[in-house]
Amino acid sequence: MPVKKYSIQAKIASATPLSGLLQRQFMFSLGCVLAVLFLSDPALGQQADLGHILPNETANQYLDAIEQMEADYGSYSTELSDLYMGLGQTLLNNGDYEQARDAFHRGVMVLRVNSGPNSPEQTNQLYMLANIEVLLGNKNEADDILDNVYFINSNYHGDNSPEMLPVLERMYEWYQMRRPLGSVISKYRDYDRIIELTEEMADISEAVLGENHPDTALAYKRYAEAEFQMVRHLTGLGMTMTREDYVLATSGSLVPLGLGDESVDEHNDEGRKAYRKYLAALQANPSTTPMEYAQALADLADWYLVFDKTRRSRNLYEEAYAILAQSKENPELAEKFMSQPSPMHFIPKPEPGFLAESPVPVKEINLEISMTVTSQGSVRNIEFLNAPDDMLEDDLWQIKKQMQETPFRPAMEKGEVVTTKDYLWNYVIVIYGEDEAS
Repeated sequence: MPVKKYSIQAKIASATPLSGLLQRQFMFSLGCVLAVLFLSDPALGQQADLGHILPNETANQYLDAIEQMEADYGSYSTELSDLYMGLGQTLLNNGDYEQARDAFHRGVMVLRVNSGPNSPEQTNQLYMLANIEVLLGNKNEADDILDNVYFINSNYHGDNSPEMLPVLERMYEWYQMRRPLGSVISKYRDYDRIIELTEEMADISEAVLGENHPDTALAYKRYAEAEFQMVRHLTGLGMTMTREDYVLATSGSLVPLGLGDESVDEHNDEGRKAYRKYLAALQANPSTTPMEYAQALADLADWYLVFDKTRRSRNLYEEAYAILAQSKENPELAEKFMSQPSPMHFIPKPEPGFLAESPVPVKEINLEISMTVTSQGSVRNIEFLNAPDDMLEDDLWQIKKQMQETPFRPAMEKGEVVTTKDYLWNYVIVIYGEDEAS
């Protein structure tokens, strides 16, 4: 049988992983983000459920089936949407991104003709299109597709319908996976979009489930964290920031990114309001454990500490400790709670598979670092205990600088926040793009 010819000369703007020294605790590569984006997207699970098409068959066989289906039932036969999904995934797996984009576009058109322009059935194909635009480097086009996903579903279900909750949840997860808040690849509009999504999720959840429902509590926590992250971003200092810069930003003395100091204050206030609702929901829920509530208080204390509200953060840490100390079931939890300093993680930690899926060689270096962590969360007296002989002084200087700028949650002893001397921390460095033999 002659082989059907089709163009696969797609010009692909490849996503090259970040090279150099990256600290695993705070950052992961763009290449890993894109790899996991496809591996975990629910749309990839929507394989064509057709008896005469096997999952491993070639794009040419899908094209033959599409041609036969169009000849028998017309160009907009309902079965064609599944065939185009299968074709698009096959082309995607082959790296033919532009051809895959055309296939998914055609699948969307078939669904719109048969089910209407606002049919939710096209959502999976739209996500696949957005994913491809990310790989092609077309950020704005991907955002436009996500806007279309929202428009279609809100018109079909209604803006305030509980059916919008899973829609918003999927959009939130897509943005967090693609450009996590707090990472170097996130821009102002990404923060703004996630704020909009989390605020709407919180509003709908409270209206439908009640203000004390666990899902409502989670929604307000996400909304608060998105607002706090926006404050960090507006200061324009990226992953970490010195305490003086936070003071300038939150006191109104600094005009970040030309947006005006009122933007910082507004987002800060909204974040605190949302977090208070989160705490109230936890407190009202009888299933909330003392540890869960204490941890929530400590998380809020972290934000206050970063924003230089030292006295308020200390009060919250001590309140969290007191809650655990008063626990009748497990009072020893109080002494274990915050017994050691810990870095504040303001972006989601990568899943275990992120680094494993990296398309480039990965090398790890484990540095043991001795330091002093003050009661205000600052790092002092940094000493490298096992730095490799071939490690450049400039690299060590960069790590030391990052450590000095990284906020830490201080330790507690007997209910009081304390300074910890000679604290040992394992700092994992991930080097991308080096062969193991090099």
